[in-house]
Amino acid sequence: MTGTFRWRLVAQTACPVYMFPCMPRKFWIALLIVFALPADSLLCAAPRPAEAGGTSAPVRYHLGDEPDSAAHWGSPVLDDSAWPEAQRGRWPVPPPDSDGFEWTRARVTVPVAVAGPLALRISGDHSLAIAEQVFVNGQAVAQRGSFPPQARPICSQDSVVIELPSGLVEAGTVALVAYRVWLPPGAYRPGRSRSSRFTIDESRNLQIAARGDQIGALLAMCPDFVLNSTIAVLGTCLLIFWRWAGGRELLLCGVLLVFFAIPSLYRDLVGLGIFLVPTRLDCLIYYPVQVAQMAITVEFIWAIHGLRVRGLKRLAQAALFVFNATGVYVGVLTVPTAGIRWVFIAMVVSVQVFNVVTFAANVWAFVCHRQRRLIAAALTLIPAASMLSYLGVIRARIVGPFQFELFNVGFFASSLALFITLGQRAWQGWRIGEDLRGEFDAAREVQQHLVAPAADVPGFKIESAYAPATQVGGDFFRVRPEAFGGLLVVVGDVSGKGLRAAMTVSAIVGALRTMPALTPARILCDLNRGLAGQLQGGFVTCCAALVTADGFVTIANAGHLAPYCQGAEIPVTAGLPLGIHPDADYQETQFTLPAGQSLTFLSDGVVEARNASGELFGFDRTLAISDSGADAIAQMAVAFGQDDDITVLTLRREAAAIPSPFPAHAVVLSSV
Repeated sequence: MTGTFRWRLVAQTACPVYMFPCMPRKFWIALLIVFALPADSLLCAAPRPAEAGGTSAPVRYHLGDEPDSAAHWGSPVLDDSAWPEAQRGRWPVPPPDSDGFEWTRARVTVPVAVAGPLALRISGDHSLAIAEQVFVNGQAVAQRGSFPPQARPICSQDSVVIELPSGLVEAGTVALVAYRVWLPPGAYRPGRSRSSRFTIDESRNLQIAARGDQIGALLAMCPDFVLNSTIAVLGTCLLIFWRWAGGRELLLCGVLLVFFAIPSLYRDLVGLGIFLVPTRLDCLIYYPVQVAQMAITVEFIWAIHGLRVRGLKRLAQAALFVFNATGVYVGVLTVPTAGIRWVFIAMVVSVQVFNVVTFAANVWAFVCHRQRRLIAAALTLIPAASMLSYLGVIRARIVGPFQFELFNVGFFASSLALFITLGQRAWQGWRIGEDLRGEFDAAREVQQHLVAPAADVPGFKIESAYAPATQVGGDFFRVRPEAFGGLLVVVGDVSGKGLRAAMTVSAIVGALRTMPALTPARILCDLNRGLAGQLQGGFVTCCAALVTADGFVTIANAGHLAPYCQGAEIPVTAGLPLGIHPDADYQETQFTLPAGQSLTFLSDGVVEARNASGELFGFDRTLAISDSGADAIAQMAVAFGQDDDITVLTLRREAAAIPSPFPAHAVVLSSV
């Protein structure tokens, strides 16, 4: 069957009638009748029964190759009476430590009424990675794949039609068909068997029957196609929703479903013969994806249930590694090795250990966590179905023309439950997050009013820049004109970030608004007494400065960064941050700010800005740019790598119009 026909067959079978309006109605009625029939009775052009061209005696088999070519086990004169008969048309797969060869001999009756070229059709559930050779009446008529020692296994099809040379068989006679097959060690599974049915008839009749088998196989696998495709769609939807709403559980579950569906669909296509992949390449494609799928399963179970049992997790990871490593090992083998049976035992034991561990983890979550019971029950279906499948308790079930892989059904039920549960939980979380985002937007709007950009005051040029690290910040500043043309500046930083820090900022700014005219030290003392015991272990750094019209400056500092002037840090006495001890005392530093010079106040978000390599912006860089404008300083810190709230305020004295009321013994700094 050519690739073009396969894809056309898939399209015509999978698409509804209205997609092909050019096809007559009788065609679709006939196609539905074909689908309703069992695969064994599909589309026979001639009215005679299938047995007319089938085997007329029991099929006999022999495990192992002929000892020498002189015996020629394909010869019709060979006495095969000592060979065992196939029980119910089936015979065992060669054990993994054998040479991998098996011979099958069957006597096939050729119909009497044949009018065209004859062909041999081999059909059955023998689709395994093999090399094969077919003899009819002692003559080789076909060979596929390569036998050892240059073995090259191929994926066999369930129905093969071989054109027979003219005169090889005659109508009404009995032909001897010998089927020589080699299977690699990886084809063995405990309890696995094979079967083949041999038919000789007119070539056109057998070609139609083979196409009918393909249609029947495609129809039988439709449930698996639908289930696996639906699982892939559910996983993709979860990944899309994860990009929208976030959440590690959504990500892991979406990837898990997609990584299960992809190899399952791949296996379905290989089983139908749509993809013919060499065995070794098939192993290199399938097993890495299966490793990822099993590893994600473990991560998802431990994440969704919040498990802390690392020993069991390591055991599950070791089991999945052993299972897939042994699978790759036996899949690429072409000759048996010593201890190959132990490798198969390790494969079966490791996958069962993996199933038992994941099953036990979900049962524990089901018993101990009531809120996760639906998820735990859904996840329990996966290892339970896998265990029962490997033990042979449940396998595929035939319902009419359809075949259901019960493991896929169980995984689909689990996937649907996970999709509904996690999707509903993520939707609720997203809605809550939207409400919180609305609250944060309102808080940010309020904070923008509280910490509004500073405006110029007669005699002073003021610039401010405020860049919170999150939606709301913990930095604050307050600029208030005082009597006789003076100016009060308060700059501070609440420890932490986010809404709690923003609420503290609101309380401080509100207190500053209603506070009477006080000296900087008194301002810090009053704020400290109000905040003591209210910050739940936090604190507030703050710097208060009172500048008179003629440039006389009084500063009190509570653990905040000292201001800068003329490219240098002003030496001020640092007191205890606010809110730590109610009786903390604060000292004042006094100096004169000449006309034309500026004071620069900033928060530690500038100094603690951190780039991608972890390097801090630092005090040296801050000192170098301290004479720049407020916006320029803030932009440079943000561009370097903002890690905390950033506040910068610059105050430039333009002129002194009114004498200062402060005493003359204050320290005068003409240059700082």
